[in-house]
Amino acid sequence: MSTLNAILSFITNPIADLTGSYRERKRIAMEMAAEVARAEHNFKIAQFNAQTQRCLQAEQNDADYDLLVLKRRDRTIMDEVIILFFLALFVLHFIPVMQPYMADGWEAMGYNGVPWYVEFIMVGITVSTLGLMRLFRTFWGKKTKDTQSKEA
Repeated sequence: MSTLNAILSFITNPIADLTGSYRERKRIAMEMAAEVARAEHNFKIAQFNAQTQRCLQAEQNDADYDLLVLKRRDRTIMDEVIILFFLALFVLHFIPVMQPYMADGWEAMGYNGVPWYVEFIMVGITVSTLGLMRLFRTFWGKKTKDTQSKEA
């Protein structure tokens, strides 16, 4: 009987080892797939957290910039000179007697009307005068989206 058991175990043990190692490989593969899925999930969460952190940091930077601009305005008169110059430039476009002179001036500089950067400067003055960095970001984002939608 023990001889028969030895012969049977000699035949069945390798088969049992094969099925056992197959099950082990299958278990390891399933564990690895679960780890990959967990890692992908954690990566997506980390991306969302980083994006949220960037948005919060941008908001804080805007608020800090606005506060800094408002504090610095007390120290110099140059801000008022620049603001008055560009305000006068802006207003002159709406006075009928001055309109031909304004148009001729822009044309003499090689422009077909008021250049884009004057609009940019006016927004910058608004941002620096009133401390409205969020307004600037909204304005600039809208301009960028409008330009992209026209190109598409």
